[in-house]
Order: sequence, then structure tokens, then C-alpha cells
Amino acid sequence: MTVVVSSLSMKLLPMIDTILGVALGFAFLIGVPFLLLSLRDRVFGAGRKRRDRSVRLEAERNTYQERILRPDWAFYEEHLQRSVPQALLDLYADRILVVSGGFECSKDLWISTFDALDEQGLRDSRDQLGFDAVAIATTGYGDPIYLRPGAAEPDIVYITWHDGGDTEAIAPDVATFVQRLREGFAGKRQA
Repeated sequence: MTVVVSSLSMKLLPMIDTILGVALGFAFLIGVPFLLLSLRDRVFGAGRKRRDRSVRLEAERNTYQERILRPDWAFYEEHLQRSVPQALLDLYADRILVVSGGFECSKDLWISTFDALDEQGLRDSRDQLGFDAVAIATTGYGDPIYLRPGAAEPDIVYITWHDGGDTEAIAPDVATFVQRLREGFAGKRQA
């Protein structure tokens, strides 16, 4: 009986040796790079850079929200070349709504963010569209929603779609557009 056990263990010994070698090799291939990368992160502060980026993005968002909450109505009216529609004044007075974003305004329209009504906002919308427009909001796809400037222009609310550059009127006036915004926002708050 001892001869059988002894010969069986002798046959299994090379297999156990192989399994142990593969396991140690695998641990070495995974463990050493992990340790080196962890050491590099500690030395060069990769974790700190990620935290710094997060803090920086939060600061940028807060700065932009402050711009949204402080519209430059004199500049806006001068560029619009007519009085600012009362519905737009009322919209931007609703501080909770204009900094919220991320809600469905209608079946085909998702509001990502409201635009800052200032000189920088005008430059941004001009760069994006290639013509003067007074942007109010941006869709989830980056499509600007805006009014056209001009003393004789009606207060029609337009959108220029990102996929082809088609422009269409999405509301006959600012009051109708703001009403749709409020309805969409109310739906978001109930959800």
C-alpha cells in the first residue's frame, strides 16, 4: 500500500509544481505592476490630481451658475435691440429653475442648461452659430435655443439643430416657451 501512495505522490508532484509555478507567475505579473503603479501614484500624486480636477470642475460650474443668476439686462437689451420680454425677466428671476437644467421641456426637447445672459454668453453663441443670436438655453445635444436680435424681430424662440444646422421656431413667443419650461420643470420635480 505504501508503494501505491508513494508512486501516486511522485506522479502528482510535477503537476503540483506546475500549478504552483503558474499561480506564482500570475501573482507576479499582476502584483508587481499593481505595486509599481500604486507607488507611482503616491509619489506623483495622481489621486490628488483627480481630486483637484473634480474641485476645478465644481468651481467652474459654480462660476457659470453665478453668471446665469446675474444676467446683464442692459447689455442683453442693447444687443437684442428691443425691450427684454417680460417672460424672460420672470424666467431668470426663478433662480431655482434657471440653475437646474437636465429636464424635458417637451417630447423632443431636453434642456441641459440655461445660458448666461452676458457678453461672454453672446460671444459663445456667436461662435457656435456663426451669426448673432441671444441664446437662452442649450439642449442636451448642445443645440442653442435663442432669440434673434433686431428691433423689428418678433420674440419667436428658435433652435438650431446640431445635426445638419437646420433652424426652426420652437415657440411663437418667449411666454409660450417659458410656460413649456415650467411645465417640464414641474414634471421633473414630481418625478
